[in-house]
Amino acid sequence: MEIAQHLKIPLEEIILATKNFDKQNFIAKGGFGSVYKGELSLFGRLIEVAVKRLEPQSDQGKHEFMMEISILSSYSHENLVSLLGFCEEGNEKLLVYKHESRGSLDNYIQNPDLTWMQRLKISIGAARGINYLHDEVGQQHRVLHRDIKSGNILLNNEWEAKVSDFGLSKIGPAHIQHTFVVTRVAGTLGYVDPSYYNTEVLTKEADVYSFGVVLFEILCGRLAYVKGSESLDVLAKSKYIDNKLDEIIIPELRKQMKLSSLNTFSAIAYQCLKPDRSERPTMAHIVEELEKAYRIQASLKTAEVIRVGSWGNTSTGGPHNCWHFILEKDHKLKKITIDHGDENIYSLTFTTESNGIFYTSERVGDKNGGGTVTEKKFEENEELTGIKGTIRVLTSGHTTISSLTFITNDTTRGPFGRKTDTPFYILWEKGNFGGFYGLAHNIIDGIGVYMKSSSDGFTRVGKWGMKSQGRPDNQWSFRLQKIIV
Repeated sequence: MEIAQHLKIPLEEIILATKNFDKQNFIAKGGFGSVYKGELSLFGRLIEVAVKRLEPQSDQGKHEFMMEISILSSYSHENLVSLLGFCEEGNEKLLVYKHESRGSLDNYIQNPDLTWMQRLKISIGAARGINYLHDEVGQQHRVLHRDIKSGNILLNNEWEAKVSDFGLSKIGPAHIQHTFVVTRVAGTLGYVDPSYYNTEVLTKEADVYSFGVVLFEILCGRLAYVKGSESLDVLAKSKYIDNKLDEIIIPELRKQMKLSSLNTFSAIAYQCLKPDRSERPTMAHIVEELEKAYRIQASLKTAEVIRVGSWGNTSTGGPHNCWHFILEKDHKLKKITIDHGDENIYSLTFTTESNGIFYTSERVGDKNGGGTVTEKKFEENEELTGIKGTIRVLTSGHTTISSLTFITNDTTRGPFGRKTDTPFYILWEKGNFGGFYGLAHNIIDGIGVYMKSSSDGFTRVGKWGMKSQGRPDNQWSFRLQKIIV
């Protein structure tokens, strides 16, 4: 513990920061004790902290207290919680962490508003944190967490995952093929590896099993253990084997998933739950597969779709401001819902249909809205063939989309919002529309168009000027030829 003496924080400062552990600052209660939020002056600035307090007069948790300090004072990673300090004075044993504003993942698992892209990002972050513990803390040893669960994965304001609660962790050798520690079984009901439970032999694969349960929580939108229900690990394995995972995934969530992304994610989650420990993947391989699922979900093949635009604000403002709607294969655009006000387009929502089933996208933009909601519905043979709109330039220089008009092969609808004297306009051929993308915060800041390539590998956009064909000798084209080396 001598190495951590620089992390000591006087009790009086913590009491002041938490207002003497005022109930209004209470965050949560766990096996170790209660957690309170507060503000502490550390490293020359005021920092929002979470203080974990061992119940006074309790003999429980003392080992966990020491283990937490030992591990988090020795190891640091962007996907582990940050221990800022500790206090051990009188009967008080306190751990001080950087406060992660969104709390623990288990509070969001069942919320359909937590999107598939956000869930993928959280999964990758948590996997990277555990991989660091298993294989990157040093050449001679590794950390076995022993209590991986969604309640021990914290989220900051950017939905970045932080693995927490190392009180039950064990340190084992890393220079042999299979690290194992014989120890009493610890963990949380619904997450514990059956092999570990039956043999009391702890290996890193026990963490892998527990993380597999977390992955299925994230995928299906239900918690690992619900009293009176079948445990998720058993249920998910049977549904995966029977190819019936759709039956236990939140329908709103399933609509967002590309099939290849779902298949990649569920395959690695299932492998984590293999009964034979030797068949379970390493955390490094899990990270690779989750990143692959993310790339599949986030991207389109450039040979199939190109981006045109965008208009309005083009600076990213952070990944959380980026949005996109992609028209999936065999889907038909049936409705665009526009929330608009006197000066701006506040939000857009897209509804598609495939095989008689309707799918509604996540709303992009501000959910509070601009006061007027208009639905543009598409008839059976009607297709989007263009958009036009105007841009609003704020006094700060920031640009936003102030109005939108949607053009189809049958009609023109709009404008929605308020027109300005800074227009944009784009037309394309029937069958070329692939989706929209852009930036959004409180309003729609920017918009662009995805377009499908035509059969010859090109996409036609526009045209401007005279649109009647005239005689064949009046038609012209220029194409940049492919250079073959």
